[in-house]
Amino acid sequence: MRSKNVTLADIAKDLGISKNAVSLALRNKEGVSRELRERVMAKANEMHYQAVSKMQGCILALIPQRYTGAGSIFYHRLCFEMEAYAASLGYQLIISSVSESAEAQCQEPYMLSAARNQGIISIGNLSRDYCRMLQNLHLRYVMADQYYEDILVDSVTTANTSGAYLLTTHLIENGHRAIQFLGAVHRTSSLEDRWIGFRRALRDHDLPILSNSLLQDRECETETPERICRALDSMDELPSAFVCGNDSVAHNLILELEKRGLHCPQDVSVVGFDNVETYDVLSHDLTTYATPSTGIAHAAIDLLKEDSASPRRIQLLGRPIYRSSVRRMEE
Repeated sequence: MRSKNVTLADIAKDLGISKNAVSLALRNKEGVSRELRERVMAKANEMHYQAVSKMQGCILALIPQRYTGAGSIFYHRLCFEMEAYAASLGYQLIISSVSESAEAQCQEPYMLSAARNQGIISIGNLSRDYCRMLQNLHLRYVMADQYYEDILVDSVTTANTSGAYLLTTHLIENGHRAIQFLGAVHRTSSLEDRWIGFRRALRDHDLPILSNSLLQDRECETETPERICRALDSMDELPSAFVCGNDSVAHNLILELEKRGLHCPQDVSVVGFDNVETYDVLSHDLTTYATPSTGIAHAAIDLLKEDSASPRRIQLLGRPIYRSSVRRMEE
């Protein structure tokens, strides 16, 4: 549920910074650091801030409440890029979080009246039943960064399979043969597609596919440090490299490895996914895949505005970023 009349001054007071700094951060202008911009975006999303302007129509964006915390930087960025693009086209994007109980009970969105103007965009991993409920509202509906094979609506994601294939191939080309995927592959279509790309790269190079406890945990919602610790403990022998489901997993993995006296990349090479700068605080210079969040945000709005005789599924190419978290193995 969105709070009413949250202002720039409210955000500034809560963070202990100036209102001008908040304005610069939300408009993605120069004059504030990347770290401060991310903090402002997270706080604005947490407080359900909405810019007030004269718009010709409204779009309802729904995001799981579990993605509105400070740790979900990728989704904060996606929401604000989507909001900015919608505003440039003369539409107001109303961002509303979906609580776990509302999702489980498939309750209609609180701000549903706003969606009757232009439609709904769901962002991230909402359950299949909830998305089917949204489809059955018979409004224009687009999924961003998620899709289901059996729910035939427009969707846009990054090229997850291709991205994971490229990252895994990069490890193989650097001499790695024992490579582990770390991520809850059954949690989202994005993680499952990355798992497919990982497997395909190993298959194309005649390498074995290793398993771990995280991959078998269908109930896992987040790859927490505790769960990563358990996965590492379950391995008889550590691989020389890990392909992580996202940068957050890579960040937590590197921390856990360091607790065990192992270092990246000297002892273990690690690659992530999404290119979320916040997770580079350890200066490990993480090899990753840059998800085109701006392209996803723009495409979701464009799909909603355009009529189509049949559902469209768009995959946008990102780009691999090869950094120093991967060590070349000696021959």
